[in-house]
Amino acid sequence: MLPAYKKFTSFLRGMGVRNIIVDTDGKCWDLISLFLEGGATGLFPVEVAAGMDVVEVRKRYPRLQIMGGIDKRALSKGKRKIDKEFEAKIRFMVRKGGYIPHVDHQVPPDVSLDNFVYYRNRIEQRIQVHDLRK
Repeated sequence: MLPAYKKFTSFLRGMGVRNIIVDTDGKCWDLISLFLEGGATGLFPVEVAAGMDVVEVRKRYPRLQIMGGIDKRALSKGKRKIDKEFEAKIRFMVRKGGYIPHVDHQVPPDVSLDNFVYYRNRIEQRIQVHDLRK
């Protein structure tokens, strides 16, 4: 696949595309360096349930653009679990940059609107505080 990725990303760059995000599911540790070699600049969704750790991905690949990595299952378990997920990941990731906070796939139907709003508000508060400290 690497030659095909290189050809495709070269075409995209020639058309002015700067950010090329690969949609991956599952445990993709062994593929990240190949995606980068193939011309990708980022990764989504960094699936927690498959054993991916967004903080560890950032540490190993500091320039990789990342979306996701927030355990979607935590959102259905209440504010304490959301806070735990927030403290473990979002604070570090936002500080490092190149990151869009997002669940590790779609929000599941068992997440209440109240929990989702709480999660989104926490992210917005963190980003605003971070922006003010620059």
